[in-house]
Amino acid sequence: MKQKIIVLSLLSIVMFNCKTETKPENNSLLVANEEKPVLTKTLDGKIPIDLEKSVVNWQGSMLFSFGKHYGTVNFKEGFLEFDNGKIMGGHFTVAMNTIVNTDGDYNEDLISHLKNEDFFDVPQFPESQLEFLTFEYVNTNRLRIDTNLTIKGITKPITVYNVDFFPEESKLYTKFKIDRTDFGISYNTKSLAKVKNYAISDAVELEVELYLK
Repeated sequence: MKQKIIVLSLLSIVMFNCKTETKPENNSLLVANEEKPVLTKTLDGKIPIDLEKSVVNWQGSMLFSFGKHYGTVNFKEGFLEFDNGKIMGGHFTVAMNTIVNTDGDYNEDLISHLKNEDFFDVPQFPESQLEFLTFEYVNTNRLRIDTNLTIKGITKPITVYNVDFFPEESKLYTKFKIDRTDFGISYNTKSLAKVKNYAISDAVELEVELYLK
């Protein structure tokens, strides 16, 4: 009889424990499923550009025909300056010796000509510079910027419209044209070309892509 009572008691304890036992919460799963807040860093101070990703795309064309050449030139150094997320300054140096064409295979004759005294005279003027001066915000991320552009030692004021800054990509992008004759580059201009069809447009198109580190 005592054995029966003991067995019944053990069974009661086991059954009670089975009914009251609860599974532990999977805290790691709950933490993983929680939405993590997105942290946005406010840009401030001088931030250097990423020299590997940043580039200037250039394009020059004939005046009376459809011929054109285009390519790239790389930055030597540069920075954008911010104040509480707003662009307040910038200075950039381009290494003119890095100029290449990308319209087909590398054209050694073309590049050698662009580097000599007819065009950029790279041995004498190895660097060009762009300095941001004053700013007007057209909307949240689009600006109009007054700049100084220096090519072949000649500095000219250039107003650059539609400068777009993409904070999520840390990227600044713009496109503008310059008059090469303003910087002493007059080779085969309309007035100097001996053959009309060989005349080269004075306008040079520049497309600037800047990425921050």
